[in-house]
Amino acid sequence: MKRFKNILYIMDEVSLNHQSSADKVVELARLNEARVTVIIAEEIKFFDELSSKLTGRYEKLRQAVVAHHHERLDGFLNHPRWQDIDVRPDYTESDDFIVIIRKVISEGYDLVIKEATLEQGIDQLSMRLVRKCPCPVWVIKYDATDFKRILAAVDVGEENPETAALNKKIVELTHSLAQRERGEAHYLHSWRLEYELMLHSPRFKVSTEEISEMKRELFSERQSELLRILNDNHIHYQENQVHLREGSSSEVIQQVIAELNIDVVVMGSVGRSGIPGLLIGNKAEALLTTINCTVLTVKPDGFKTPVTLD
Repeated sequence: MKRFKNILYIMDEVSLNHQSSADKVVELARLNEARVTVIIAEEIKFFDELSSKLTGRYEKLRQAVVAHHHERLDGFLNHPRWQDIDVRPDYTESDDFIVIIRKVISEGYDLVIKEATLEQGIDQLSMRLVRKCPCPVWVIKYDATDFKRILAAVDVGEENPETAALNKKIVELTHSLAQRERGEAHYLHSWRLEYELMLHSPRFKVSTEEISEMKRELFSERQSELLRILNDNHIHYQENQVHLREGSSSEVIQQVIAELNIDVVVMGSVGRSGIPGLLIGNKAEALLTTINCTVLTVKPDGFKTPVTLD
């Protein structure tokens, strides 16, 4: 997993208290010989709401909070874990995803890491970064300990270069992460026969046997395509590491996470739409609002964030 060289690590007061993701970030940086920039993205808008009540004291209070953040960040980076890491603080004060994405663009970050602050699902800032940030976004569950079981959520139903390249990224990252953690990779594709209910209707009168045969053919096609992707990318796997499940993607992924005790899900965060920067589909977004494990999201080649430096 040696593709990440310039990492932006986003902290807040909650994650500074936990510090549960710090060792994982250090390990990743050391393996990649990467530079890490640490920034605090903390909610500070309440100062604006208090400004009318704190006339004459607002700026003094704000400066005190900024100084507190500087002290906390410096203390965090003074820990022995960072001794051999190229790490630096960024004292920019903002919880605005636009400011963060502009920093990603202007300073060339190739990975954003944020510790999740919710027990279930990802927080608002993380979701906005997943939607709009041009580089991969890794949201680490706040109580994560091991990354031993990694699940790749792969879409093999779309025949276009964008999806093929995205699938390649997903399976390669999953495989390399499993190797690095000395863990186990799993590869999942959810499928279903489109318009099945309509085919059952009196209007079309497709028999149960015909529909069953259509499903068998579709399953076989998808299985062959998933195995081809793994083989083409030189991914070694056992039969029990490849999963094809019938159903909607968000429901299937949640089921497999629970069944296999998955620690990390690697998935694409933007589908083919023709509209640069269009956010992930409703079903994938529903998954991220309820997911209870670490998630690494990657963008397809050619993704253009709607955020600009202007």
